[in-house]
Amino acid sequence: MINKLKIKKNNFLKIMSCYDATSVTMAKLIGCDAILVGDSIGILNLGYKNTTDVNLKNLIEVLKIIKKVTSLPIIADLPSHSLKNNQLAISHAKKLIKYGANIIKIEGHDEISQLVATLTKKNIDICTHIGITPQKYSTKKTPAEYARIAREHECSGAKLIVLSKMSNASNKKVSENISIPIVGYKNTNFCHGKVDVMYAALGLLKGDEIKININQQSTVFKQLINFFQKKS
Repeated sequence: MINKLKIKKNNFLKIMSCYDATSVTMAKLIGCDAILVGDSIGILNLGYKNTTDVNLKNLIEVLKIIKKVTSLPIIADLPSHSLKNNQLAISHAKKLIKYGANIIKIEGHDEISQLVATLTKKNIDICTHIGITPQKYSTKKTPAEYARIAREHECSGAKLIVLSKMSNASNKKVSENISIPIVGYKNTNFCHGKVDVMYAALGLLKGDEIKININQQSTVFKQLINFFQKKS
């Protein structure tokens, strides 16, 4: 399934986090290349305070819905609690695949390389997520360090890498040192594509943080206000 995401000339990968049948339908209509079932669902849909509160069951329930309504590749986050040890991570990754995921996304840097290699050997396609990692605290690294980590992930078997809120210099350095596709979150310079949550793509959220912070000046929000106003 990862083959569907191969870079073609002038093709900019579009990946959107979706949580229900309606958002998946919109993603298809705008020509998205893949759906992300991300742990942002915890904050934006389930009322959790942090993405770390999301568990495997939460993601599986969403996967079941989304798998019914799309043939697009589905990328699923591996929840933070799944990373307690490699045995648990492998078990949970297999369950996500069973219920519809085609690619497993794992947040982290040097500490996940061995897991990426292990899952790759089990024929599970992996997307890694470096830079700002909401699941865990991570110190900011230099462009050269990010490039080294990305290269290590590629050598371990990763087929795709998300660069999360990284600088232009870091994005450029990574792009020069690996051959697999990279997609940007909040900064797409030097990337092959873009990933974001549906509500941000609609302009409904303010700022770059994953939280319910409604942009009341957005066109969509103003349309909602107008829709429910009493007509004379």
